Amino acid sequence: MDTSNPEKTMKVVFTKNLGMFKFHEVNRETDKKDSPARILRIKNSMINDGLLRHAIIVTSKFYVVDGQHRLLAATQAGKGIWFLVDESIPNTAKGIFEAAKKLNRDAKEWQKKDYLHGYSIQGNTSYTVLTDFIKKYPMFSLTECIMFLMNSTGKGTGMRRREFADGLFVANNVNLAEKWADYLLELKPYFEKGYNKSQFVRTIITLLEKKKKFDFKEFLHKVKMRPTCLKLCGDTRAYSELIEEIYNYRRPNDSKVPLRFL
Repeated sequence: MDTSNPEKTMKVVFTKNLGMFKFHEVNRETDKKDSPARILRIKNSMINDGLLRHAIIVTSKFYVVDGQHRLLAATQAGKGIWFLVDESIPNTAKGIFEAAKKLNRDAKEWQKKDYLHGYSIQGNTSYTVLTDFIKKYPMFSLTECIMFLMNSTGKGTGMRRREFADGLFVANNVNLAEKWADYLLELKPYFEKGYNKSQFVRTIITLLEKKKKFDFKEFLHKVKMRPTCLKLCGDTRAYSELIEEIYNYRRPNDSKVPLRFL
């Protein structure tokens, strides 16, 4: 088949033979907590409103590139599905992932975890390191794990979605990331409601990264002196003020350490 002009060679076809389609391990995972509800919504739409005419896209070997949830919904509903074969997409992990990424570049359904899965399957070292880090520290969100491994909060918001989607995440000092994560875990007995909350984690990482006079062990010692001193705050600035107050507890005025964010 001549693929020099995709618009001429590709056409939408209907089939009830759903067994012909295959998933590749690089595909987005469909067992996430929000997937069953999404599949059910599509399934009900197929049953109540007729066939879903938004075609799935597959490779020449019928690997699904876009439309896994629609295919699963059609299978559950006992319905057929429309599909489009794009022979220009390579039947490889990279080819399928890059095509899917391009098709869904601005789709809200695609999240950092989807890109993490795809790059990890392809053997991207930094994304594989991040996957392992998340397994070791499941109490922290993906965003916080990214910042730990960056050894930085980045530009104030961590690694942006578009940069992460483009494969630009780079894991820096893994030992330092684990050390910082372990610091937070040491605070859990004294701040169980907030030790792993986004704003608090960001504050601690910022202090460790930018405030060279901040000694976490000394801070932990001060927390142990007053076990109820840590309180939930609304933002990093408020947390930095609280931490500064705790850190300077019983310090002479001429040796107090400034930790507040500007």
